[in-house]
Amino acid sequence: MSISTLQRITTTAETFAEEFLEPISAELDRTGMFPRALVAELARQKLLVLPTDAQAGFAAHVETLQTFSHACPAVASILNHHALAAYAISKWGTDAQKTAHAAGLAQGEELGALAVYESGPALGLGLDALTGTLAGGNITLNGKKVFVRNAGVADVYVGFASIAEPAGVIGFIAEAKTPGISIGPSHMTMGLRGCPVADVSFKNVVLDSSCLLGAATDGPAILAHLLSTQALGEAAQSVGIGKAAAKHAAAAARHRIQFGHPIASLQAIQQLLAEIATDSHLAWLGVRHAAQLLDAGAPFAVEAAMVQSFLGRFGQKMLTDAIQVEGGMGICETAPPHFQGTLPLARLFRDMAGTTLLDTPGDFPEALVAAAL
Repeated sequence: MSISTLQRITTTAETFAEEFLEPISAELDRTGMFPRALVAELARQKLLVLPTDAQAGFAAHVETLQTFSHACPAVASILNHHALAAYAISKWGTDAQKTAHAAGLAQGEELGALAVYESGPALGLGLDALTGTLAGGNITLNGKKVFVRNAGVADVYVGFASIAEPAGVIGFIAEAKTPGISIGPSHMTMGLRGCPVADVSFKNVVLDSSCLLGAATDGPAILAHLLSTQALGEAAQSVGIGKAAAKHAAAAARHRIQFGHPIASLQAIQQLLAEIATDSHLAWLGVRHAAQLLDAGAPFAVEAAMVQSFLGRFGQKMLTDAIQVEGGMGICETAPPHFQGTLPLARLFRDMAGTTLLDTPGDFPEALVAAAL
């Protein structure tokens, strides 16, 4: 991707965030309502499916995600999971699957979601594990996927089911209106409110074999690839949240007066702000590097796992340090009458938790362990 293309997309994302996201971020967090009108606007700005665009790719996608997360991380989460569903269909889908869904996903006429996680310790383990059988040219699915982002508003689910043969896991594309698919109540999540999260149940769902994503033996490889791209996108969101918190805390430090001087003049405060800036900068370098590898067709899973692991440890620390700079005002959700401005740190703290905790694997990916050893 050329520098000019990335700059154009970055400028578009910054303008979009300022015009559409900043005014609604607090209200979206309060109500948890899905911002459906924004999907159409994202499509109009050509920001919905950047990973499928050879001229943009993941470098532009992660840049957009971290820019959006400055203003409204929930919308960044909606965008990431939709874009990854579109990417999966674009990369592994058949011509018929692309004809059926690619244009609708790009134009915002359809919303996509990934159905990956289950309640058991691993895919295929647990009473509600989603299992599939292949027989007579059909796939029959029974079980449940949990914590699905965009659940209930998505039109298309890209999911994975355990199967005895031939590879243990198959990928599939299922329309939300398919008989037997039902959506559970939306979870009241700690953060990222506005991006719906719910369980998706499959009861005797019968799909034609044409709904397979890739070949029947490709499931494990496709799943591993998508989990790495998801980790990369969520790392970009975490960086954006951290940068937003640091910016707000730095401004507060310049205006908060203690003992006759702005607290920004105190070395302890400077140290906190410097550490936030350092952590977010190093994490962002890791995100950009992994995205460049991915766009170049090179292995990127280890780098994506590394940056996700880094932010799993330091993401919350960024927000804790930013709140310490602002003191009591940092933990307030609503500004008192005498305070001029907004107080986003409590919301950003919850958004960081929703980003780094919900989708963080319980153990390190095998590729990351192998690299360490």
